[in-house]
Amino acid sequence: MEGFTIEGWDDFVENFSKFVDKWADKKKILLQRMANIYHGEVIPHVPVDTSRLVDSITIFGDGIPHDFVEVGTNVEYALYVNDGHVQHKRFLPADKLSVGGKAKYLKNRNQKGIMLKERYVNGSFFMEKGMHDAKPRLNRLVESFLQQIGREIEGGSL
Repeated sequence: MEGFTIEGWDDFVENFSKFVDKWADKKKILLQRMANIYHGEVIPHVPVDTSRLVDSITIFGDGIPHDFVEVGTNVEYALYVNDGHVQHKRFLPADKLSVGGKAKYLKNRNQKGIMLKERYVNGSFFMEKGMHDAKPRLNRLVESFLQQIGREIEGGSL
């Protein structure tokens, strides 16, 4: 029976074994970096009326063992700000309104407020815009990660 050998096979097996042992840590770092990039690109697109929404957008890393991370918020109104919503007809109690920084009193002093019309409030789509802006950096990060993996398996630094 004739056999053959593959030059460098033993080194490859050893390097690959070392790499496999560190895979979970490497994957965790990659996912955290990806989440940080996405998070950083979402924040500038969040409309700021108060800082509550901006401050509430966080990275949830619980999914890392299952190959995902999430960037999001638990603030109830975030979905409406992002996606848009209908603002129903409603009464706004007031005795004066501010227009252009100047107070204007209602026409009738006995009036207790004004009726606002139903209208659609467009979404700001901050999550989608953030992903759009993050994609080039995410692609470069993953490409670099894959090249580094290749180098490590071929015998480069671990």
